[in-house]
Amino acid sequence: MSTIAAELTPEYRFAPAPKFPRYCTSLVNRACDLFWEARLGIHTTGGVFVQHHDARDYGCLAYDTYFKIFDRLELKLDDVVVDIGCGKGRVVCVAAKYLVKEVIGVDIDAYLVTLGKANGKRMRGRQAPVRFACQSAADFDFDPVTIVVLISPFGEETMEKMLARIEQSLEARPRSLRIAYGNPVLSPMLAAKRWLKLYECWRPGRWSRVKFPVHFYRSACVVIVTALQKLNERLELAAETISHCPV
Repeated sequence: MSTIAAELTPEYRFAPAPKFPRYCTSLVNRACDLFWEARLGIHTTGGVFVQHHDARDYGCLAYDTYFKIFDRLELKLDDVVVDIGCGKGRVVCVAAKYLVKEVIGVDIDAYLVTLGKANGKRMRGRQAPVRFACQSAADFDFDPVTIVVLISPFGEETMEKMLARIEQSLEARPRSLRIAYGNPVLSPMLAAKRWLKLYECWRPGRWSRVKFPVHFYRSACVVIVTALQKLNERLELAAETISHCPV
């Protein structure tokens, strides 16, 4: 009944489970979602249309899926988690149940950010500070971030810009960074980056409560090498400048 670990490929391979198993697991998920909404004291259900041309409408996966993702990520005290396309804040609230440094929700829709802030403020059992930012992922400052969560929030245009921002951040501040990408329709875009490495894929089984594939990426050492090369170039330039200065 658990998620099946699939071969390491960025290709989007997904077929819904047969009707009866899908119906049964969906009922279980909905019952558990009601439990977690009541326990956390928040309201994140219900879809919302998002007007931005490259954004997907708001929707959410089951709480069980998010807990499985974060358990697999093995979050640590110094981790900073960002949910891109946070909507009403379900992922943010789940991440805040773990002992991490900070959890950030980012969404381009002001109305959804307002709802997310309200949920984050009234959430019960929070173990980490949370904050929300109303902006595009293409403009967000990723410098403090070590964990990125994506649940298919936008299209190719924004994805390419966001990946460029992350790469720039890693070059400026080399560190370990991981990305959990749910419903990974644009996974080939991530796999094409030399500085990212696909290290695990989930494919839902017949009785899985996880309804969509999840791909896990981590920053590769190439970005550290690039950053060191750029640092070395700057040092050489500085040394050359100093050598030409009059004594």
